[in-house]
Amino acid sequence: MVENPAWRKEDKLREDLLKGYNKHSSSPHRQRHDHCLLQIPGYEHMDRGRQTNIKHELIRPNDVESPKLTWDYKDYGMLSKLHLQDHMVWQPELQLYNNADHTMIDHFQNVKLQVNSNGTVLWIPPAVFRAECPLDYTHWPYDTQICSLYLGSWTYNGWQVNMQLLNNSSLILTARYADKRNSWRVMSSSVRREVTTYPCCPEPYITLHMVITLARTSPSFVCTVVLPACVISVLTLVQFVLPLREPRRLTLGCMSLLLTLLLLLYLATIIPPTATSLPIIVKFYGQTLVVVVVSVCVSASLLRLTDSRHPASTAPPPTLLKTILTGPLGTILFLQRYTDKVGLSGGGGEDGEVLEEALPASYLHEWILVAAAVDRLAALTFVATFVITLIAYVSRV
Repeated sequence: MVENPAWRKEDKLREDLLKGYNKHSSSPHRQRHDHCLLQIPGYEHMDRGRQTNIKHELIRPNDVESPKLTWDYKDYGMLSKLHLQDHMVWQPELQLYNNADHTMIDHFQNVKLQVNSNGTVLWIPPAVFRAECPLDYTHWPYDTQICSLYLGSWTYNGWQVNMQLLNNSSLILTARYADKRNSWRVMSSSVRREVTTYPCCPEPYITLHMVITLARTSPSFVCTVVLPACVISVLTLVQFVLPLREPRRLTLGCMSLLLTLLLLLYLATIIPPTATSLPIIVKFYGQTLVVVVVSVCVSASLLRLTDSRHPASTAPPPTLLKTILTGPLGTILFLQRYTDKVGLSGGGGEDGEVLEEALPASYLHEWILVAAAVDRLAALTFVATFVITLIAYVSRV
């Protein structure tokens, strides 16, 4: 088997370059941190106190110029490029300052680097960064999050590792690297070079501050969160349309109550319990639960009042409450059909007329007026909550 002469020249070049080379020495190296290409293949949500981690994959071309790694390519058979293992030469020590995975110190994977005859070293290692980003769940599941990544050297100052932006550009190329199957969409991204000096030390320290704005685009929440909210809203509105003493009103209210509880339990399993903000959709479900409970209680009370086996109390409602409900408030709440009957009960009117009901000498109509007022207030509260929630979400779309 004949040995390839090019291999011998490559081996000789490798031996000559690394002879006496100290990979732990950072001087003299002039590093040009050219540009950052951000690829977002997936996001990983994990409980970290009040923080939620977002997983990023960063492809970072790194160009380092080292006079120690220069040669005349004419002396090595026109060999102008050489591939070496990454552990053979000096590497810039870079860390993510707001790293969420404290057990992962070395972010970069082991890949070969390319050394050129002019001393430039091209190193393109794939890396995974897990940054701590506080998330705002107010408009979940149509929320927009802003995540910052602070990348810099942990031990080297700006004179030793001088990171620069390509053409002083503040843009991060994300469009061609975004995963279309992901549930997040990159809205905007930028990077800036920050130089910090401290009173104790004259040397500068350089940090790359990357800001990424992400919008959630998961379509599954339309069927699992938004659509059930619309169904519960319709059932609740139908419940308020039915007459107060309609038995089916109580059945419909119990059905809405059960659905709301099931949806709240489902949301509790997918929303982190340590979230610093409560989603508007959860507040809507909670307020709907209270309104439905009030409506069910009103319907149950009226059914009890009209039951001949459980006669209504002979005690009338408070006089002040009766006066308020028969006044302007009753007109605003459209209670005329109930206020006109006040005084027709056996114990509540001055004319002494007896209500033709199974409950003689009672204050049935007065209590029905109170129940109708409570029911109308609950209905108005629900409609206002629904409109506010709808406006809050429509403004985000």
